[in-house]
Amino acid sequence: MFGCVRSHGHRLHEGIDIKCLERDRHGEPLDAVHAVAAGAVAFINSKPGLSNYGRYVVLEHRWDGVLVHTLYAHLSAIATGLVVGQPVDKAQVIGTLGHSTNTRERIPAERAHLHFEINLLLSPNFYAWFPKHDPAAPPFGNFNGKNLFGLDPAAVFREFAGNRKLNFADYVARQHIGFTVLVSGRPFPWLRLHPEQISQLTQPSAPPVAYEVAATAWGVPVAVWARSAVEVTPDQLRRLPVLHRVSEPEIEQAGCRRLVEAGKTGWHLSAEGREWVELLTCGP
Repeated sequence: MFGCVRSHGHRLHEGIDIKCLERDRHGEPLDAVHAVAAGAVAFINSKPGLSNYGRYVVLEHRWDGVLVHTLYAHLSAIATGLVVGQPVDKAQVIGTLGHSTNTRERIPAERAHLHFEINLLLSPNFYAWFPKHDPAAPPFGNFNGKNLFGLDPAAVFREFAGNRKLNFADYVARQHIGFTVLVSGRPFPWLRLHPEQISQLTQPSAPPVAYEVAATAWGVPVAVWARSAVEVTPDQLRRLPVLHRVSEPEIEQAGCRRLVEAGKTGWHLSAEGREWVELLTCGP
């Protein structure tokens, strides 16, 4: 399942694993993998040695105006003819379930599964940002797992099963907030990608001096508020970006994410949290 379920609760599993149901006489999986919704192919990795996702496909969707990416990993094969940019229909076959990966601990055939994620892409500029931090990284553009921040797919499916008219933008906005962070009032890419999340100044006589970004404990931004000079202290402005609010119960249940941490003087962004902010706000 999704959450702090790996390495005895110390490592995040950002999707759900869907069990193999059909095998050939050698025990290899035969299950077809289908697109969960209509969209387009955003990325294909056909070389399993380049990623612990193994062979994987990322699809891009617009759900009620929200830019969403779904990820299908550990495939044994990718559907013939599938190419980046190609439109896909809901339920179209995009590959075959498998156990491909590049990790030392190979996934045995008996544990073959589909690793499935529902993600929001943190930055459209990851392709330029990441090579500066890891020059040896594979050329995955924006579709490295470090740039994909996930919602719990099982929770999304349960919600949709109970309400077939579910509005996905409303669903994201209802996610529990783990923390908020104040960042510069300069525009950054997330504002363009997710205008549905932005609450503008109530009296826009001047541009905002800061934005307050609210995120789940897992790091998915869910709301952005423009803040005026009367809402941000001079000390906060000098120290931007700065952690503003923390929900301790939310952070405790997502302790393996470690975007924020408690210190002697209170809560602060961790090194990983500062990197999260840097990536979220980086320009072209």
